[in-house]
Amino acid sequence: VSGLLDELRDQHTLGDLDGLVKDGLHGITQISELVTNLRNFARLDRSKVAEFDMNEGIRGALAIARNMVKTRRVHLALGPIPRISCSPSQMNQVILNLLTNAAQATRDNGVIAIRTGVRAPDYVVIEVEDNGHGIPEDVLPRIFDPFFTTKDVGKGTGLGLSIAYKIVEEHGGKINVESKTGQGTRFTVTLPIQSAMARAA
Repeated sequence: VSGLLDELRDQHTLGDLDGLVKDGLHGITQISELVTNLRNFARLDRSKVAEFDMNEGIRGALAIARNMVKTRRVHLALGPIPRISCSPSQMNQVILNLLTNAAQATRDNGVIAIRTGVRAPDYVVIEVEDNGHGIPEDVLPRIFDPFFTTKDVGKGTGLGLSIAYKIVEEHGGKINVESKTGQGTRFTVTLPIQSAMARAA
């Protein structure tokens, strides 16, 4: 055994093994975090209405989209907001869709700003803004239409914003967009603290 250890030391194998074990442990930690985030993001009962912290949802969506936004500069300005009654998994889907669009609209080192706050006493506002290529004025009225997309073939289904619009509408909220070609786009989601889904439930 002593001879084998000496041989391994001479070949610097022990140092390599140490590095490999550390890399493996780091990978396992990342996998564990991803599974936890996916579980929280998916929320098994999609129709279930619950009290939800949108700031927590935004952080979770960012963790899911980490690979997509890793070359972007993400600025968070999450204000103190009340928990809202909603379908958490559906709200997560809205945020992820907006983040995905912002990431795809910007180049490496582009800026994505996410802000939350309260509007009047009964509404929470979420803004997702980017400094990407923007949306042409003639296209803007159609971006929430199902299957409409400005992306290259194979890079988009044209359903993300349509689904987000429907989810927000079903919750009794509104989603608006402002954009300037070559300057960027801002989506504003306004949600009632007591959503239409919660009232129906």
